[in-house]
Amino acid sequence: MMMNGNDDTATAKEEHRLDAVLAMFKGQAVAEVSAQFGISRSSLFEYKRRALAAMREALKDNRHGPRLPYNRLSEEKEQSIKCVCERHPTLSSYQVKEQLGREAPTPRTIQRVRKRLSLPRLKKREKPSFKAHRFTQQQKRTIRKRVEEKMYLGPHRLAWDIQNRDRIPVSPSTIMRVKDSILEEMNPMPPKPVWKFYERKHPHSLWHGDFLEKVILTRGGKTAYQFTLLDDYSRAYVYCDLFTDPDEVNVVRGTIAAMRRYQTIPKALLFDNGQCFRGNLLKALCQRLGINLIHTSIQHPQTNGKLERAFRDDMREFYKQYNVWRLWELQLDLPEYVHYRNYVRGHWALDGQPAITRLREQDFFALPSVLEKLETFARAPVGMRVVRRNGYILLLGQEVYIGERYDRQTVCLTDTLDGLEVRVPDGKVFLLPNYRKFCKPTYPTPSRLQLFGRRNLAPMTVDERRAFFGEGVITGDDSPAIAVAL
Repeated sequence: MMMNGNDDTATAKEEHRLDAVLAMFKGQAVAEVSAQFGISRSSLFEYKRRALAAMREALKDNRHGPRLPYNRLSEEKEQSIKCVCERHPTLSSYQVKEQLGREAPTPRTIQRVRKRLSLPRLKKREKPSFKAHRFTQQQKRTIRKRVEEKMYLGPHRLAWDIQNRDRIPVSPSTIMRVKDSILEEMNPMPPKPVWKFYERKHPHSLWHGDFLEKVILTRGGKTAYQFTLLDDYSRAYVYCDLFTDPDEVNVVRGTIAAMRRYQTIPKALLFDNGQCFRGNLLKALCQRLGINLIHTSIQHPQTNGKLERAFRDDMREFYKQYNVWRLWELQLDLPEYVHYRNYVRGHWALDGQPAITRLREQDFFALPSVLEKLETFARAPVGMRVVRRNGYILLLGQEVYIGERYDRQTVCLTDTLDGLEVRVPDGKVFLLPNYRKFCKPTYPTPSRLQLFGRRNLAPMTVDERRAFFGEGVITGDDSPAIAVAL
């Protein structure tokens, strides 16, 4: 009885509110409606809003019957999916799509079709009917102990011994895994190297230098060597040229040419451990100019990796564009390629920008007075020699003639870019260019004192050289041996 009373009260309240809302719809003022029905204005407006929302929902044209999704497939496509799923129940939805071709629906749609048509996907491998065998902790300790006792036996012998002695069935493959784990604990693998990628913060802080030795000329089979200096910060080629003799003189002259080209002195030079990079001339030049000369670790080319990576590009983009490798042709076209590499080619490390964008950040320039006399810094003392009675001195297994008037006198030898300077006590200086080419010892030598040929050469003085060749600097293969045969 009480419940019916509550229902009647709620119905009466709803009719009371409905009458109030109808009075508002008829145009009666809100204040009058509020005073008449005893309802606040805010509640009247809320009841009016609810009534309008209910009327809009009731006046909508709702379609009867089940609603079809907008992406419902046609009957033909559903049948094709059904055929493939029934024929290959182990395929995934992605594999079913590959079977149907390009016009197939998405894998998600195929999954919905499978679920709607009750097409199960079966596993490729049936569930095992027996539980996998697992060793107990005591059995594991026993197997490991037997293996450690007889590491010299093979897996089959160890498996048989464990089966016959300890009654533990074990396979040879399990024995091999146990043995490998023991050996790995006894001899742990070294940790993987952590590569440190570095980059200088300013141009001309570090130059990488090396020779590219893969250019074999077509005629004669002679090798041409590309000597390159690469700036670490900008990846630019500050020097690049081809030589037939990768000697120390070409390295020093190339470094000097790069310094004058960019009017700077690099802070460091990085080379490998080649003989041409460990000479006294290069060491003397770097020491007097304050350059830090760095050599890579032995058998570790990654230190010079930027230049090694650049050489790979050079082979693909320059040298392999020629069917025939001629020295004069390569030397003629190489400057154009270097210009492309510095001014056009983009680099990953520079976000696609060319190297010249970083070279233009140079804010340090060397003094012109220093750049003019860079060759004078490349001087290395060779040592002292005593002139023999017949006027010869011994040099690299060869006898070089100086003069009989300097018999038993001590002369000072200095290695320079132009050649070997011989300074005698009376102040005269003799120059012997290209002495490295003809003063080569022959190995093996039965005795240190044995001479391998004798050259009667009388070096010219510096004044005679200037009078004969002029004031220009003569280098490389163009400079003949300045000597007079007796």
